[in-house]
Amino acid sequence: MIFNYSAVKAHTSINSYLCFFLLMLVAVIVLTGCATPSPRLQPSGLNTTFAVTEDTPFATYLQETREMMIKARVDIHDDNREVVLQANMPFELRPDEGNFPRGKDGKYGQGILLIHGLSDSPYLLQPLARHLQKQGFFVRAILLPGHGTVPGDLLNIRYQEWIRAVQYGIRGMKGEVTDLFLGGFSTGAALSVLESLKNKEIKGLILISPALAVKDSKVALAGMLSGFKDWAGDIEDDEDYVKYETFALNAAYQIYLLTQEIDALLDQGRCIEAPVFAALSREDITIDPERAMFVLEKYAPSPRNVLVVYAKNPQKTVELSRSKIYNENSFLADKKVLDFSHVALPMPCDDRHYGNQGGYKSCLHYRNDQEKRRVCLMDDSIWRGEISGNNLQAFTVRRLTCNPKYDGMIEKLDQFLRTVAQ
Repeated sequence: MIFNYSAVKAHTSINSYLCFFLLMLVAVIVLTGCATPSPRLQPSGLNTTFAVTEDTPFATYLQETREMMIKARVDIHDDNREVVLQANMPFELRPDEGNFPRGKDGKYGQGILLIHGLSDSPYLLQPLARHLQKQGFFVRAILLPGHGTVPGDLLNIRYQEWIRAVQYGIRGMKGEVTDLFLGGFSTGAALSVLESLKNKEIKGLILISPALAVKDSKVALAGMLSGFKDWAGDIEDDEDYVKYETFALNAAYQIYLLTQEIDALLDQGRCIEAPVFAALSREDITIDPERAMFVLEKYAPSPRNVLVVYAKNPQKTVELSRSKIYNENSFLADKKVLDFSHVALPMPCDDRHYGNQGGYKSCLHYRNDQEKRRVCLMDDSIWRGEISGNNLQAFTVRRLTCNPKYDGMIEKLDQFLRTVAQ
């Protein structure tokens, strides 16, 4: 059966939106206090715009970003400085020129610009970058404005600044490589799609958990609420030095505006001409996987497209007439994995931070239940998966932060890249 996405956009009634807005506004007025927020919840004044000029050498960009992070972050000290910086910094990886020599024009054959997700950092794309480097790719990863410093820097960000950063990265890569790919996780994947709709020179796309629509339809109201409320959900401890745990409401609104710009271009008849490799989870609670599959079916015509779909019930197969699709079982009882979360896909399970034995445990969803939070943090035998309502009702669950089938995903990616190179 051909995949059918009958409702491209969910249209909530105006009355429902207004009621929600008024209720939120009343709650904010009642709950807002007069306390001065901590420094991490305030803009640093250093990271709300992309201040790099288009002709700035990448090495200079790296140095300026490092200096900005040292000034803006409030958690850096002598013992952790290099660990924190290396996790959050943009980076560049060059292939072994003995095996992958440059051409007569001084360019590498293949290169990819990698773009991280919302509230994340380039750390989540480091494993993919290292693999592509071994395959002969010249790799660069940028840092999106508002990220890598303090959550407060997302309070006033505009998505156009993210676009400026991506365009800077693309301009620099064109001077280094013959064939340019774009790759991204979540919001980074959406930014990759946007650029591919404008730039027909893109050789291919690698999209992990692509945020082509946000799961929560109320995100459209975030622009109105951000004038009265700064944070979506509770203020967290921000103990994860790789990403923000406190999430700015304005940031949610900016990704909504970004997806609206993509939709407008698609409605105008633009299409994604570059071949696409995409991986997503059907149980993702952050982005709308159905929308991503619909976009690939309708607006990405390349017969070389590849889609990897992780699902609890892979027997309920999805078929896309234009893509090769792999339906992968994400219920792994022997590994105590219920399904795959939004954040799990780009990370191998031997990662030192997010892997099975990594230092970070995702248990923030139990902020109001200290006993379950203790179990979540301490008991490595509990179930892991997406923090969906059904999962949390049935089990004590740690959010899955790595992909148990990462190696298989990479094998399929390599097959895709060999096909594109032909």
